[in-house]
Amino acid sequence: MHPDRAARGFTLIEVVVAIAVVALGMMAVFRVVHDTVNNTAYLRDRTFATWIADNRLVEMRLGTELPSVDRTEGEVEFANQAWRWVASVSQTPVADLRRIDVRVRRADDPEDVALAEVSGFVGAVAMNTPSSAALWTGAAGGGGGGGGDGDEDEAPDSSRSPRPPRTPRNGGSEE
Repeated sequence: MHPDRAARGFTLIEVVVAIAVVALGMMAVFRVVHDTVNNTAYLRDRTFATWIADNRLVEMRLGTELPSVDRTEGEVEFANQAWRWVASVSQTPVADLRRIDVRVRRADDPEDVALAEVSGFVGAVAMNTPSSAALWTGAAGGGGGGGGDGDEDEAPDSSRSPRPPRTPRNGGSEE
């Protein structure tokens, strides 16, 4: 080998091969980034579809009457996107119990594709239960320490029976 030839550097073929190897590596990196972005968008849309299905199921459960056994559908705008939902109500072997299946898809997706499907049940007993008269805030007689400052003596509630006197467990007198 001639001494001048060793100091000249890479040949054109070596440079082309190195660029090809770097290009293949970069294509693999871009592919991974692309797949990650697509998966993130899919999971976001699937989460939104599940929320929409849950909301529809809760709306049907909160109704005052049992939903009729049929199929209903509608469209909703959520997260700046149009969504389509289909709710199928079916009768169960129990007379006053219905099964509700809600499927949600993007409005521009094919009809047979659903991003989320949620199932639930609704019964006549839960719908006919009167609402509770107790206040959750504890105010106005709710009995939760919500009204006064604690310094006032309250009159005993005459609707409750008095508590029986306490007797010691050992049968003797208390000290």
